[in-house]
Amino acid sequence: MQIVVAGAAGAVGNKLVSELASGGHSVVGLVHSQDKFTQVEEAGGMPVLADVTDKSTLEDPLSDADVVVFAAGSGGNAVDEVDRDGAINLIDVANEQGVDRFVMLSSMAAGEPERGPDSLRDYLVAKGEADDYLQSSDIEYVIVKPASLTDDGGAGEIQVGAGDSLPSGKIARSDVAKTLSFCATAEGIRDITFEVIEGDEPITDALAFTA
Repeated sequence: MQIVVAGAAGAVGNKLVSELASGGHSVVGLVHSQDKFTQVEEAGGMPVLADVTDKSTLEDPLSDADVVVFAAGSGGNAVDEVDRDGAINLIDVANEQGVDRFVMLSSMAAGEPERGPDSLRDYLVAKGEADDYLQSSDIEYVIVKPASLTDDGGAGEIQVGAGDSLPSGKIARSDVAKTLSFCATAEGIRDITFEVIEGDEPITDALAFTA
């Protein structure tokens, strides 16, 4: 399976590249500068220079993709241009190229800014609009909405829920990467959105409801 990861040198995206490559998949890692190539290569992916804000740079990397994962982010510096419009660009190109599945790394409370701090309002609005666009597209999708991210080692155990059923919490980036990897590669997952925090259930068991 060929999987394209946008944001392949990011804190979650790079871990995802490693997870997917370890599983025997061919991983194309999109990065916006050549100084990120080594990170992607060391994780087991093939780096490609691309910019999610420029559709023309996305067409070739997605031409043979089975699955696309949006794990890019602006770090709060360009939420409309990257977190919203960049995701929409990737969705459009994925649709045009006939990609089978699109996995979105979103955020808990995306589209519901009243549930988050004022400092994240613009980000949550932008992520919610990107999620809505994906849900209304023709491509099969999975939208993963993690709580606050940490650099803890991760235990490989999570808790998932729909809507606002989960309490505010946290989750290790490594566990988010494992969750995304499962959603990108497991059979039968389609057209589902869920929030995720750290928990006490192995990832494959917690996500059994998606298949």
